[in-house]
Amino acid sequence: MPILTWLFGNRKKLDMVLHLSGPGTFRYDIVGESHYQDNLNSICGGKTYDGHKMVVDARVIHEENNPHDKNAVRIDILGKAVGYLNRDDAKNYRKQIADTGHPGIDATCSAMIVGGWDRDNGDAGHYGVKLDLPINE
Repeated sequence: MPILTWLFGNRKKLDMVLHLSGPGTFRYDIVGESHYQDNLNSICGGKTYDGHKMVVDARVIHEENNPHDKNAVRIDILGKAVGYLNRDDAKNYRKQIADTGHPGIDATCSAMIVGGWDRDNGDAGHYGVKLDLPINE
């Protein structure tokens, strides 16, 4: 038995997490947030009159068993799912991560939660999420 396996067991490579520092532009919108509005509302502490522009850490997760997209990349904030990279960004992201020699590794990056206003009389906005990723196009 190899010594590292004996010491640490069969830990997966996916236990490692890479931190990605973007250029500060938050230009990557995620998709599917409409399905996770309750999670975003909980993360933000509820809607406010002016809404939110909250910078947080996000986890970028290769979702290998997604039934809709074999290349899905899920975004979690504070351990809660909030959406996905769109199909083109997910494919490009996966390729660039694989090119680092660590295919499938999870990463963290900065994210900005926007929206979530409620000004009464039906003037309310949904939440959205933008990521600050160093993805080359």
